[in-house]
Amino acid sequence: MGNFYEILNRYSGDIMVLNYENFLQNPLPVIKRKPNLDRLKKNAIYHATKSASEAGAAGSADAPDSIVRVLNNRQFGLGERHGPFMRSTVCRINNHFRPNAFVDTVQKCDMKVFCGKFTGDGNQFITASQDTMIRVYDSSQCQYRLQRTMEAKHVSWSILDVDFSPDGQSFVYSTWADAVFVASLDNLSSDGIQCLYLNSESQKLGVFSVCYSSCGKHILCGANYGYMFAYDLNTACCTLKAPISTERPDVNAVGFVDESSNIFFSGSDHGIIKLWDRRCMNESNPEAVGKLVGHSDGITFIDSRNDGRYIISNSKDQSIKLWDLRHMSPSTTRRNMHYRNWDYRWDDVPKRFFNAPRTLSGDTSIVTFRGHKVQKS
Repeated sequence: MGNFYEILNRYSGDIMVLNYENFLQNPLPVIKRKPNLDRLKKNAIYHATKSASEAGAAGSADAPDSIVRVLNNRQFGLGERHGPFMRSTVCRINNHFRPNAFVDTVQKCDMKVFCGKFTGDGNQFITASQDTMIRVYDSSQCQYRLQRTMEAKHVSWSILDVDFSPDGQSFVYSTWADAVFVASLDNLSSDGIQCLYLNSESQKLGVFSVCYSSCGKHILCGANYGYMFAYDLNTACCTLKAPISTERPDVNAVGFVDESSNIFFSGSDHGIIKLWDRRCMNESNPEAVGKLVGHSDGITFIDSRNDGRYIISNSKDQSIKLWDLRHMSPSTTRRNMHYRNWDYRWDDVPKRFFNAPRTLSGDTSIVTFRGHKVQKS
């Protein structure tokens, strides 16, 4: 969760731009309002993050940063507990001293790269793109070295999402098809790809989000027409096929909140995040156990801290929100879509998103971050 902490630690810092040429053509917006941290400072995650990133680092929390002081403390063995540097010291160095204004290009592809994921240990990185190629890189060192490639099969238009298994030995990818596809890293031939059929009734199914459970026994999918699917790898069958609402918005993000694999979330184009419990879910009439209202446009991505408490979400309304799952939005909260008159695949982002005048009713998010752009599909 390094990215998670980096977001929390850099309230007013620079945002890393992954495509510098695109940044020059589309500069980041000017944000006139700083994030309101009042609610965040009352939450336990604020104090835990502050302690992890400041306590025992370069002098006191109020002392000016000094790389010399950090090195001296290491030389004289001050506060050493976890190797050459304490974890808090490493975090402080990463946030304040490491250059991050520019990013090296690992590889340039001829077609769009839609997704990429690390293994749990961070030693491998996998990408999937519109050219139907899956590429696996060795990310254990500073240089990303291409290890192997595989041409995916049954790809319609593009590979849409990809995820590593918890043990890092296999991966799953999705596309516009009534199935998701699993392959082993030891056998990256087309013959080694296994099709997991979802038995959808839709004529044209697109699985926009796919992920493994922490136990590695289940695969969760989010698709168009508002559908979620769960596939049991032990029984080789689809165990869940349910729409998240009668409006049937595209489900762009799904995932599990912790290692139990029972509680999972969904985020879709109606801008609401929903929490689901498999233990009490009626597939014929599914009802969420909670919802999080606060985004004013569709959800594009959600990530969990994997502790059952915190998730972070990204939206087409050009904001990132941090949520505490112990504080759901009131069940009576309703949110109407006001900004559906633009399409982020080709339209410019409406300027009203960048300095939103007010918080939506029922918004229980801990803090809202702005300053990046979500402007392409």
